[in-house]
Amino acid sequence: MDYKKIYNSIIEKRLLNKLPKNVYGENHHIIPKCLGGSDEMSNLVKLTAKEHFVCHLLLSEMYPKKSSEWYKMNHAFHMMSLSSYNHKRYINSRIYEMKRKDFSETMSWAQSGDKNSQYGKERSTETKEKIKNAINKRIGKKDNLNCIERKKLKRKNEVLEYTYDGIFYNKQRRDIILKVFKIDLTQDFNQKIKDLKGLLEKMYSVEMKSTTEMATILNADSETIRNYLKLFKIPIRTLSESIKNSRIKHSPFV
Repeated sequence: MDYKKIYNSIIEKRLLNKLPKNVYGENHHIIPKCLGGSDEMSNLVKLTAKEHFVCHLLLSEMYPKKSSEWYKMNHAFHMMSLSSYNHKRYINSRIYEMKRKDFSETMSWAQSGDKNSQYGKERSTETKEKIKNAINKRIGKKDNLNCIERKKLKRKNEVLEYTYDGIFYNKQRRDIILKVFKIDLTQDFNQKIKDLKGLLEKMYSVEMKSTTEMATILNADSETIRNYLKLFKIPIRTLSESIKNSRIKHSPFV
């Protein structure tokens, strides 16, 4: 079959008989751009969608098998065969069967050497370092342990649960105590909880402080102090109650 002759006849016919403005058409490069064609009007022709599709099919068969032109035109035809939002392409089973192997070879060619989108791209030093650190982390190279061994070691060295007087102290609660009260519960847990409870009881019973005053002294928000007073079953005292109790305590008639 003379593919070139058929191709030229379609182009010549459409150049002599241009599509009406009210008929859908697609611009086609008579000499494909990948083969050196330009975007000049003399190299463009408006074809129907079907003619456009057939022309690219003919171009994919026109050149010697596995030549540079053959690969380029088969790659172009393969991309054209895919449906998109603007162009609904349908390739029938007969054409698909004929071109399936060609498409496979074309995609392998398109991903090889300088045709690959990543070819020649040098990763930055920062990117290389990030990749290296990620790999080292995955294989445990940093501490010469694999991931499973490091997880076991972490579980072994970390105390996951603390309970005192029927109250459970999870990690979040322990972190808040460290941040607000500056008390590290990972060492001598029971004694540290007693000290914390004693501090709050002293501020409430002896110093007659209100919840707001406690929060100011401890540089924390009132809600946090209120929660820990409830935790240790210490009553909540408002500022007005604190002032009233202080007056009564220091009254000469008491």
